[in-house]
Amino acid sequence: MKKTLISLALACFVVFLLAYISGGLSLVAEGLLKAGQTAIQVLLLIVAAFLVIGQLQNLISTEMIKSWLQKFSGNKGIFLSSLTGGLFPGGPYIFYPFLAGFKDKGIPFYLLFAFVSGKQTFDFTRLPLEISLLTPWLALVRNVITLPVPFITGLISKRFFPHGVKGILWEEGDQR
Repeated sequence: MKKTLISLALACFVVFLLAYISGGLSLVAEGLLKAGQTAIQVLLLIVAAFLVIGQLQNLISTEMIKSWLQKFSGNKGIFLSSLTGGLFPGGPYIFYPFLAGFKDKGIPFYLLFAFVSGKQTFDFTRLPLEISLLTPWLALVRNVITLPVPFITGLISKRFFPHGVKGILWEEGDQR
């Protein structure tokens, strides 16, 4: 956390300096105003997202997840997790906290990984944008080419990380 904060502070300093050199205090003030407007918009989205995530975590119990995992384990679970990731609305500020809550309920790492891969690869909510900005043909080709990616990543993570990544990427007590 400290390294990230230091890096962001350094980037802010450099950007402020560049804005001051190129446009003076008025450009710096204009940038701060736009940053504040963006922060307010994003803050409202984040608060709403956390409210929804909190309610979903209360509605979906550990027992319910365990029964789903018994029905949809293995390859079927990877397939459904990938598709669910593609259908899940919102950006990373919504789905990462959502997943963090379910990680604590015992969902296997490979299903979480398939979900994230599905979200990043498919993200069906951007399909209308792709069709309108590119062409329907290019959007179809992109989706067909990338179709197996989340399933493959889920299978790979199931094979090589059956118990998750704790102890591999960091030690048990490490808070990363």
